[in-house]
Amino acid sequence: MLLISKEYNLTITRYTMSQDQSYYSSLIEQGYSETQALQHTQSHFPDFNPPAATPIIPYTEEGNVVENDSNEIIDTRSQYIPISKSKIKKALLERVQLEPNARRELENLFKMFEVIWHHDMHHDLEGLKEGYESMNPDVHSDITYTQPELDSFLQTLDSAMIDGNWAPVTTQELDEALEGEDVLAISLDVRFDEFKEMKLYKLGFHHDEIEVSSMYGLKKETKTVKIFDKILTVLEFKGEDWFMEERKRKKHYLGDDGKGVHIRLFRDVPHLDMEVIFPNTSPSMRTLEKIKISAPLIGGVVSLGMKYIPILFGGNSGSTSLSLIGGILTALGTYVLKTYTSYQKTREKFRSMVAKDMYFKGLANNESVLTYIVDMAEEQEVKEAICAYMFVLQSTAPVNEEQVDDQIEQWLKQTFSIDIDFEVDDALEKLEKMNLLHVDANGFLSVEDVNSSLVIMDDYWDNLYDFVD
Repeated sequence: MLLISKEYNLTITRYTMSQDQSYYSSLIEQGYSETQALQHTQSHFPDFNPPAATPIIPYTEEGNVVENDSNEIIDTRSQYIPISKSKIKKALLERVQLEPNARRELENLFKMFEVIWHHDMHHDLEGLKEGYESMNPDVHSDITYTQPELDSFLQTLDSAMIDGNWAPVTTQELDEALEGEDVLAISLDVRFDEFKEMKLYKLGFHHDEIEVSSMYGLKKETKTVKIFDKILTVLEFKGEDWFMEERKRKKHYLGDDGKGVHIRLFRDVPHLDMEVIFPNTSPSMRTLEKIKISAPLIGGVVSLGMKYIPILFGGNSGSTSLSLIGGILTALGTYVLKTYTSYQKTREKFRSMVAKDMYFKGLANNESVLTYIVDMAEEQEVKEAICAYMFVLQSTAPVNEEQVDDQIEQWLKQTFSIDIDFEVDDALEKLEKMNLLHVDANGFLSVEDVNSSLVIMDDYWDNLYDFVD
């Protein structure tokens, strides 16, 4: 059974729908069961209870907002902040003129944010590693795990991906990649039926101008293509029994190399060339390549026919000796061999092209991917928290949640030329959890000053572990 993860997108209804309801509804629309959607929603909104009837929310990735049948405005921008933490910190410190002492205090506060979230995320990382150990293809012991253990690991991994603002690749996006015109000069056929479990996640995207060939290579044109910043794959192959059931499957059986759960992380993957990230592909030649290979054979056969067929049928010569027939067959065999050699060279060229592309785009494999994604999630959490803290702290007038959200989004757009949906509710929740945020009866926000915040966070750090009385 082919399992393709459904699209997961954090959306915010700004007017008539609550955030928890919007989140729950988007999961239902994307194909999650009611039980799964409820579990995910309650992990972020503990007090949420589903309504009797859940409205369907449309999803459109390319636009900023969409409107559903109930006239509810849905923000569909990515929540991933594609700017490094160091650049965010530097830009925040340069927003207003600061005295040297005030700047140092803020830098110390940022450090406290970083070390506390690093500690919390380390616990999450250890949990992921522990759950993955029994199914890790890189271990030197036997790979043995149960379906409940796999389900538990995948659920934990999915939560980590959500924290890092990753979103599953949709079935529609995958279909577009397989059916669309490739960017690379190669097409690949993926044997999806070999997978027992398959999950694909994406993180951020941008558009690039790429020169591509058209009209069978006679014309070159520049196209704007969608590039995923990061793609993560989680693949589990079917067992040996399935591969041995049919003769044509046997040659694709990977043996011990295919056992376990394989996790791969790639960067800068063109949407229409997404099939290159799969390990079980076969090159599929374009029409131009097929013409290049078959043309010599067709031309050779036609040439031989025009020269020798009249002779064989009593044309200009009186006999059809064995030497003549042998010469024809030899010439024909030469053309066939030349065609086969050309075919093999083309296949090797395609394989080399894919191997080279994946060498530079592969970032991590298996357990190292877990470390990578947790580190990225940690960085996202810190960036969100320090942005929210600084904008509330430095506000010259009372601000509510929506105003802070708008201000940060505008600042990111003006400073870094990125248009994202800042996850303000999650950022403020972090500050509230640390006892740094206060909300008055009118919904206006305030935070502890820098000195008080340092004291609170230092006390929190000192009391993380209290094993001895």
